Amino acid sequence: MTALNQARQLLDSTRRAVAKSDDPYVISRFGDLQIRVDVAAALLERAETHPSPVAITEAQIAAAEALLFASATEFELTGQRTALPPSVDDPLRHKYQVVGNYHLNGVL
Repeated sequence: MTALNQARQLLDSTRRAVAKSDDPYVISRFGDLQIRVDVAAALLERAETHPSPVAITEAQIAAAEALLFASATEFELTGQRTALPPSVDDPLRHKYQVVGNYHLNGVL
């Protein structure tokens, strides 16, 4: 299962747990999570339609970040914590270097 799919699952389970909340903080935090998942999905779609090493890396970063944020939000809003897959432990800093080196220096 991909990080994006897991982030979507956490988004859905968190939505069920906090549904109908009128707490402004909960609403804002959930909105932030929704945006991060949507951005990761858009980057993944772009990577699939216009594949390149940088586009794929950007999609992987966004999906991993969305999953980490979804996990933190789930715990913060519901008190539950879903175990994350070991692949999330892959250092994202190396992926950020790939993207930065391409956009800054034109190096793939």
